[in-house]
Amino acid sequence: MNTKGNKRYKISSEKIETAFLSLIGNHKYEDVTISQICEFANINRSTFYCHYDDINDLVLKIEKKFTNSVVNIFQNGERYTSDAFVDMFRFIKDNKYFYKAFFNLPYQTSAEFVSKIQILENIGNTTNISKGKNKVELYELYYRANFFGAGIKEMCRLWLENDCKKSPEDMAKIIGKEYANRNPDLF
Repeated sequence: MNTKGNKRYKISSEKIETAFLSLIGNHKYEDVTISQICEFANINRSTFYCHYDDINDLVLKIEKKFTNSVVNIFQNGERYTSDAFVDMFRFIKDNKYFYKAFFNLPYQTSAEFVSKIQILENIGNTTNISKGKNKVELYELYYRANFFGAGIKEMCRLWLENDCKKSPEDMAKIIGKEYANRNPDLF
């Protein structure tokens, strides 16, 4: 029986995710259908619906998995270094079809919102800038973290749009030049 957590269930999930990620390499995100995913993955529609409510649910679950991978690159805020950003750009490049679609979504997803909050907390914890701050100062920190995140997201979007012509190392250097003077604890 194909129940959550067993090997067969996990294999089906991987097939569905692989099919979706392959399809968005050749189609616009909004043009991919469940039928196409099922055909590509060689599964029945009922199998798809055992795993996901719809394509948006599939995207959210993939996004959450990828977000966790990026958070792990930064070791939950303990590793804001040039090497961590190089690793992040490599991960994005390795998963470029998903990120091309993701960075062009016209809305902020829940995983993106949660990751911004987590980055804010991590920056505050690792740089000691949140200690002794009042609510007004913490809101300022929140806006700064969102500004930082939006800048990196746009850099990644443009980088992918230009087919990752610059190396991950070059991209990390750009971030380093921009932010190291503002917060030397980051690099």
